[in-house]
Amino acid sequence: MFLLVSIVCLLLTACKENANKALFGNSDASGSSADVKEISMLMFTDWYKQGMQAIEQDINEHAEKLGFKLHIETITGGENLYRARAAAGELPMLIATYGVSWSKANLGGLQHFQAIDGDWTKNIPDAIMKAPMFTDIESGKVYGIPFDSMNLLGIFYNKKVFAKLNLAVPDDCEKIKAAGNTPIYLPAKDTWTVNIFDHEGWLTEKRPLSDIFTDINTNKAHYVDFSGYKFAIEKHKELLDRGYIQKTYLSDTYDGSQRAIVEGTAAMTVNCTWIMDEIKRKFSDQASDIGAFRVPFDGNGKISLFVPFSLSVTDQFQDKELLKSFIDYFTSQTTQRKFFNAQGGIPYQKGVTSALLPAQEDLKHFLDTGNTESYWANLKIYDIDDTTNDILDYFTGGKKLDQILPAMDAAISWAAHAKGDRNWN
Repeated sequence: MFLLVSIVCLLLTACKENANKALFGNSDASGSSADVKEISMLMFTDWYKQGMQAIEQDINEHAEKLGFKLHIETITGGENLYRARAAAGELPMLIATYGVSWSKANLGGLQHFQAIDGDWTKNIPDAIMKAPMFTDIESGKVYGIPFDSMNLLGIFYNKKVFAKLNLAVPDDCEKIKAAGNTPIYLPAKDTWTVNIFDHEGWLTEKRPLSDIFTDINTNKAHYVDFSGYKFAIEKHKELLDRGYIQKTYLSDTYDGSQRAIVEGTAAMTVNCTWIMDEIKRKFSDQASDIGAFRVPFDGNGKISLFVPFSLSVTDQFQDKELLKSFIDYFTSQTTQRKFFNAQGGIPYQKGVTSALLPAQEDLKHFLDTGNTESYWANLKIYDIDDTTNDILDYFTGGKKLDQILPAMDAAISWAAHAKGDRNWN
C-alpha cells in the first residue's frame, strides 16, 4: 500500500511540473537567475522619463525570461560629464547621445562604438534612420538606435491667459506685459534652451536646408552666407530689450518655465514638444490648458522637426548574441507601445500610436501636412559650433551680433582641418 501511494505521489508531482511548464514555459529555456546578464546604460537625467523608466521596469521584471537585466545610470550636469567619462575610458555598454555626429566630435570619434545595421531598421522611416543622428554620413553605417519621440519646435502658451486677454496668436507681446504677465519665459540657466527660438530663423531661407548644409559641410558655403539665423538672434535680443522676457532669465530654469506657463505667470515659452512630457508628469490636470503654435517668422510656414535621441553601443558590449537580443526587444513594436503608453509623445516607428496632448496635436498638424524641416543642427557633420554661449554673450553685451556667424565658420574650419578634410585644403 505504501508503495502504491508513493507511486501516485510521484505521478501527481510529475503532472504538476508538466502543467507548470506548459503554463509558464520551460525554465531551462528562459534562463535561471544565474544566467541573467546585466546591460549597463548611461543617459542624461532629463531623458530618463516615464517611457524609459517603463522599459527598464519591464526588462527587470522579466529578466529571467529575457536573459538580461538593465541598469540605467543617469547624469545631471551636462555634456562635459559624458566627455570626461569617454576620455577616461569609462563608458558603459549603451549610451544615450545627441547622435553619431555629436559622438564623433565630443566622445573621441567612433572607434569605441559598434555599427549596428540590421533588419530592426525596417520599421523605422528612412528619413529618420538616414539622419546623421543614427547613420554615419561618411561610412553609411548605422551607429544609433532611435529612442523617445519625434519632437516639434514651437511656442507653448497658456490658453487661459490668452482667452482672458482675448488674444489670438500675437504679433507682439504688449497686451500680455501690460496685464502683468511675463510674455515669454526664457530659462537660460539651462543653457541648451537659449537658442531654441533662433533655430527657426533657418526656415526663412529660400533653399532647402538639406541643400544648404550639403554645401556648408563641404566648404562650398559658409554660415555668414545666410541671414536667417542672424535675423532670428537679432529678433530674440529685441524681445529681451523690450522687456518681453523676464529679467531673471539668466538664473531661471527649464523646470521653472514649465511651472510658469502652467500657472499663467508667463504666457509663453519657446521649446519643443518634449516639454509636454514634463508638464504631463508634473501638472497632469493642467496639461490640456497648454497650446502651441509655430514661431511666427516670415518664411515657408514650416517648423523644425527633431528626430528622436540616439542610443549607441560601445565596445564594452562584447556579447553579440546578447546585443541582438536587446536590440530585438528594444525596437519591437510591443516594447515601443509600452514606451509611448507610459510617456506619450509622437512615435517614430511605423504601427505605433500614442494619445497626444492638445499642444502636441497643434504642432503635429505641421508634420501631417508635410510642413516640417529637419532641425538644422542634425544636418551638420561637424558638431562643435554651438552658439549658446555666444548668444548669451551677445544678450549681456559681451559680444557683437556680427561676431557670432564668423565664429561658427571658424569652428567648423578648425574641426575640418584637424580631421584632414580635403574640402578645406
